[in-house]
Amino acid sequence: MAELGKVDQGGGTIAHLAAKYGMDVLDAGVAGLSMHAPWEITHKEDICTAYECYKSFLTLEK
Repeated sequence: MAELGKVDQGGGTIAHLAAKYGMDVLDAGVAGLSMHAPWEITHKEDICTAYECYKSFLTLEK
């Protein structure tokens, strides 16, 4: 787990653009070898776990 930037200001992605307008942002993703290259390498368990995490986060009652 790592942190980039200040809380609610986004990290190394475009999340800071949404944060500028007062939106709550969360940068979360699976690390990959050669990220953004034509052939990225990740383990299927990482992808499945990330999917379950995103699904549970998005279905939380507020």
